[in-house]
Amino acid sequence: MAKPAVETFTGFSARALKFLRDLKKNNDRAWFAPRKEVYERECLAPLRALTVALAAALRKAKIPIDVDPSRVGFRIHRDLRFSRDKSPYKTNLGTYLPYRGMRGAPGGLYVHVAPKSSFVAAAFYQLDREPLQRWREAMAADPKRFETVVQALKRNGVVLSEQGDALKRMPRGFEALAEHPIAAYFKLASFTVGRDLSDEDVMDEGLVAECVGLAKQAKPLLEYGWDVLTRADRHAVGD
Repeated sequence: MAKPAVETFTGFSARALKFLRDLKKNNDRAWFAPRKEVYERECLAPLRALTVALAAALRKAKIPIDVDPSRVGFRIHRDLRFSRDKSPYKTNLGTYLPYRGMRGAPGGLYVHVAPKSSFVAAAFYQLDREPLQRWREAMAADPKRFETVVQALKRNGVVLSEQGDALKRMPRGFEALAEHPIAAYFKLASFTVGRDLSDEDVMDEGLVAECVGLAKQAKPLLEYGWDVLTRADRHAVGD
């Protein structure tokens, strides 16, 4: 059976935001089930359209972030296995486009849609132990290079976000850099540049340009991370 055509993204509707507000107040299957068609029409369809439009715009901008064919937007059902909160549904919409569209590849663009709390972020989010160690070793080997990245971001009008779960002390093996200007970045597990979005932003077709603009501003960080985290993989295949 042929897949349904993806609509052109024209912004999320006021009905989509109302659905999310109402879902937050009525987060149960009895409320959601008879309104599933509303969710699919007002939320899921434009989310998929946004993802496809973003992928096309990023390709045009020559930024190697693309759609993951296996995940065009996050599912609304929450993973309840390890959560005390048994509410079955997420009360936001989200889509993530990874490096070269490869699932699990480091670094990409995330768009979060929720009434009065939407945002877009270009990020290497919660890096696992091995890639995080590689990142820290790269900073330690050439601190000036990472300083240059931070300065380039500032010139572009963005900054690396402060993470609430940052280490209080320098990680083991990097104590010698505790007084260096980039010392704080060794304590991070995520490297993120983001921008808040208003309800008006997400209800407008200009959301695509807004998100691509953020990716362009974050390009110094993205290119640094892709080089550090994918270089060994490229060499392994003879690239």
